[in-house]
Amino acid sequence: MENDRRTLRVGLLLNDLSLQRWQADCLGHLLAVPGVELVVRVMKAPVAVPKPAWHTRLLRYPWKIALYLHYRRRHFHPAAMERVQPDPAIIGIPELFCATERRGHAEYFSEQDLEKVRQFRPDVLLRFGFNILRGGLLDLPTYGVWSFHHGDEQRYRGGPVGFWELANDEPMIGAILQRLTDKLDAGIVLKKGWFRTVPVSLERTVDQVLGHAAVWPAQVMRAILDGEVPPNGSATTSAPILKYPGNATLIRSLLHMWRKRWALRSDHGRSREEWNIGVLYQPVKNLLDEVHNLNVRWLPAPAPGSSRSQPFGILDEQDQLILLYRKQDHRTGPSGIHRLRPKRDNTLKRSRNVLSSRSDLAYPFIIRSGERTYVVPDGGPEGRVDLYQSDDLLGTLDHVTTLLDVPLVAPTLVKHDGLWWLFGTLPPLSDTELFLYHSEMLEGPYTPHPMNPVKVDVRSARPAGTFFMHEGVLYRPAQDNSGAPGGRIALNRVVRLDTRGFREEVVKFIGPFPGTAWNKGTGTLAAVGNVTLVDGMRVVQAAKGKVRKHGHRS
Repeated sequence: MENDRRTLRVGLLLNDLSLQRWQADCLGHLLAVPGVELVVRVMKAPVAVPKPAWHTRLLRYPWKIALYLHYRRRHFHPAAMERVQPDPAIIGIPELFCATERRGHAEYFSEQDLEKVRQFRPDVLLRFGFNILRGGLLDLPTYGVWSFHHGDEQRYRGGPVGFWELANDEPMIGAILQRLTDKLDAGIVLKKGWFRTVPVSLERTVDQVLGHAAVWPAQVMRAILDGEVPPNGSATTSAPILKYPGNATLIRSLLHMWRKRWALRSDHGRSREEWNIGVLYQPVKNLLDEVHNLNVRWLPAPAPGSSRSQPFGILDEQDQLILLYRKQDHRTGPSGIHRLRPKRDNTLKRSRNVLSSRSDLAYPFIIRSGERTYVVPDGGPEGRVDLYQSDDLLGTLDHVTTLLDVPLVAPTLVKHDGLWWLFGTLPPLSDTELFLYHSEMLEGPYTPHPMNPVKVDVRSARPAGTFFMHEGVLYRPAQDNSGAPGGRIALNRVVRLDTRGFREEVVKFIGPFPGTAWNKGTGTLAAVGNVTLVDGMRVVQAAKGKVRKHGHRS
């Protein structure tokens, strides 16, 4: 049913007023949504439990997980889990103490306490306390009881957060915001995202997931206030319920992380990524076919120690290809934007620099508006998004205006339904969180999308080339950086793009390109008429001396 009210009444389920930092941030996001009103905090009533004798405590102590409990208490301190003072707005709302009844592993509210909660008429109860909840409380609020599960519920139920993903060398960790049902970790998924794990650090992995998922309740509530109907289908999962690791498992996992740190240090400077540009002589839409041609014609290899990548192009009056690309010399200064005119016989005219800066410049995205050609590179001198106008042969770039004063990564423009849309990601999760901005004019001003970040998925968020239309549907290439360092391309079908919402779905993955020298990764897919530009990566042993990473700022 549609919600035509102008407010959402939100209650909090807490053990006490001591919040973790990510929880406080979550509530801060909620309070910033017009129409969200905190109406009650339901606190867990303290229960007096007699302290057992020392020998009883000794016998009952969970010795099998003693090392993990010590590690968590003394050595595991993610910033997202630090205890902070709650917002004064939380302290000022009515407080209700409830004692639950324990049945097995679950907690149930009494009918008397349910009636007390019902008097506050909550639309949502957000769970930051209590344990596994079941019974009448789950159906009491209009939109249910919401809870986070920081893990992929299809594979990792239980906890602790991030530990088993790192122990099993998973490249990603999932997270969901769900409406609770009576089945553990199989509620109604309201929001889901995917983050890259940090193999050498459990703390950094946990900080990333907890901190960046904290905005999700605010986003879902904003959508409800805009008239959207939240999902109502329960998830199903048969994943085993994981528990705290035993002593031997913890030791193995910590040694495994230590070995990874040592391997990274040992490999530092020994190998290097090199990139090159390739041409597919077919329209980009052909890649949507079930069987498609990946016969790439690569340009001659760049000079030793340098890379060509992230190509975008135009056709001149004789239908000859002209490219702008990122040129990186691993031994010298920042990368710049260069121009190149490849021929079908693979001969090259000498490339020349058209834009440089004291900082790295990359991703020279080309957009046409009317009869004019514009370029929007990644990595302006001050971390801005700048618009440049080019001549017909991409020989000069003249600054027009600054579109955004934020360090947007891989800025990508498309005109859709009468508006200009600017896509990109932002540090520190420049491979994971997609942000949108819109404007009536190419030159701006650009307005942030109210649901930013509109997508959280390391497999398909970061822009990776030009939009294209096929059979009336808009498609967006994005980078999949969930696995090997070079990545691959995810082709997304855009399902919704307007000023209130955004949704897309992955239809297939492209690359890397097997059977070629540049087969370790691909990061760009750009349409130019009836040809498609790509790039490819290889790994070479680095020469002695200073080595610079090819990748974007993070």
